[in-house]
Amino acid sequence: MRRTIVATCVLAMGVAASAQESDVTTVTTKTTTIAGDADLMSQLWQFEDATPLDCGKLDLRLGFRWETASAPANLGDSDDDFVLTPALVWGVVEGLELSARVPVWVGDGGDAGALDEGNADTHLGVLWRFMEQGDPWPAMALSGTLRVPTGDNSNKVDAELRLVMTNEYDSGVRSHLNGFVQSVNGNSDPGLRRSRGWWGGGSFWGDDDDEGEGLRHFQWGVVIGADGPLCADGAVRWVADYMHRSSHHYGASNINMLELGWEWEISEVHNLGMSFQIGLDDNEDTANFGAGVMYSLSVG
Repeated sequence: MRRTIVATCVLAMGVAASAQESDVTTVTTKTTTIAGDADLMSQLWQFEDATPLDCGKLDLRLGFRWETASAPANLGDSDDDFVLTPALVWGVVEGLELSARVPVWVGDGGDAGALDEGNADTHLGVLWRFMEQGDPWPAMALSGTLRVPTGDNSNKVDAELRLVMTNEYDSGVRSHLNGFVQSVNGNSDPGLRRSRGWWGGGSFWGDDDDEGEGLRHFQWGVVIGADGPLCADGAVRWVADYMHRSSHHYGASNINMLELGWEWEISEVHNLGMSFQIGLDDNEDTANFGAGVMYSLSVG
């Protein structure tokens, strides 16, 4: 009888333990980070994203851009512009990226025309991500750029400071918001006044004259953008953005530009992107249309 009671107690304890184990639910949490697969080539677009290049990685980039010009009739130079831009981008440490690029106007048929002044100036950049994405805050970074007068008949230094915010969603879509200010001091390299990017073009405005169409020494702008996957593995991404900024010269209205395009991560070391721009204004500071392509080879 005693053995029967002991056996019954052991069996009851085993059944209770088994029931407790079956009630345990395994929870798996999936985390995402803004430093994941999506890393756009910043020199190709009007906006930056808060994703510096991975630590120790070096990108060799080559960009080419065509842009229609809209010079005033009295300057007599309204040819389209063609810009070739080699660039280096280096992930120095985690969250910090350095870059250098040299836009070179190859002109219409090899003749850069008025853009001979300032052609081949050096642009030095830094991108520092100081905050990771976390509910409810997006990832945040600061971007700075200096134009160093290394080109033909170039002078003085221009600078830009930009606040960069990027938010990634479960769908793989990311949104971007940039706000920037610029100190424009030299009157050479006028094409790059049209945008912050590696491309450029446009008319030569002559002497700096605040009472007429002289150069604005303080400029500002805002860019909103988004990108997302076009295929299941996210190797190809669509990109879209809209920029509103001050004009580059006194007497011109503010600039509004729309940009559409894509980027393709061909492999871990090869990337290719293409962008198309449409000017939404009818003034001399705004290009009517533009298109650019950029190839990137990653080493390290």
